[in-house]
Amino acid sequence: MKGQDSNLDFYNAHYDIIGQWLVRPGDKVVLGDRDNRSCRFCGKTTPEVTFKKVAHAIPELLGNKSIESAYECDTCNKGFGQGIENDLGNWSKAMRTLVRIRGKSGVPTLKKGGDKPGWRIEYDQSRLNITAYENDPIFEVDEENKTVTFKLRRDSYTPVAVLKAFMKIGITLLPDSEIPNFSGLMRWVKEPDHSKAYINKCPVIYAFQPGPMPNDLITALILRRKSTVTGYPYAFLVLGYGNEVFQVVLPSEKNDNQMNGKSVSIPPFPVPGHPDQGRYGQPRTTVLDWMDSEVRKGEIMTMQMGFDDRFPVEFPESE
Repeated sequence: MKGQDSNLDFYNAHYDIIGQWLVRPGDKVVLGDRDNRSCRFCGKTTPEVTFKKVAHAIPELLGNKSIESAYECDTCNKGFGQGIENDLGNWSKAMRTLVRIRGKSGVPTLKKGGDKPGWRIEYDQSRLNITAYENDPIFEVDEENKTVTFKLRRDSYTPVAVLKAFMKIGITLLPDSEIPNFSGLMRWVKEPDHSKAYINKCPVIYAFQPGPMPNDLITALILRRKSTVTGYPYAFLVLGYGNEVFQVVLPSEKNDNQMNGKSVSIPPFPVPGHPDQGRYGQPRTTVLDWMDSEVRKGEIMTMQMGFDDRFPVEFPESE
């Protein structure tokens, strides 16, 4: 726990929390003014654009049914949904199924495409049902250590589009007073040509919290560098759902000029992990690089789960 304490000391000394949300289904938070709507992303108002659709500040596919945005017009909402948020959905789908994150249509089903019968993973309100075949394995069982390791293929996605999707969440959660500091980032997030660069590097700090975690709880924070601090990124988004926590830099052209070409060491924002860490272990942290603008196909996601008991089930032979 010493590492977690020192990380917390770093953020207390260098950053302020300027936005914080902890929500479950049934909670309702609306960002912005419903009576005087102006789109944060294109700057347009009615009647030039409409605001009829519900815009989620955090995509509904990540389990958010609580935090809505009153400053995202229908045109921008549609563009994000068909673009960068689709890439985010494809990248995250396998994990969302395994940890039971309910999107707009419930927990997503994973299956092998094609005409012939293939493997399938789906949630039926009480448990995960997995259908697999010996000649097409998708998991390995370690009886001695009582673990199951899944190896699942992600749908095609563009890494930098996934990064933009997280940054779009951060822009949405920012208070109005901060928006002028991120005009360049906003233009880049909206840019459909992902080969156009805005930043050279933007490592994402990723933490996985082992053990059974709530699948209906979303935590989001916006961190802003203290006015007396220099030499560190101006702002971060910290977003947690299920077993995963993402820490994403929100680059500000007005406040990060001092960072150009410099490398700094940033400890991960402390995450609590499972209450029973003696059994499940501490959160595991790594760094993700999503700066690639080329489409990735066939990438394998690996996920290990533990089990207490295994019961054999006999199926009737097909005729």
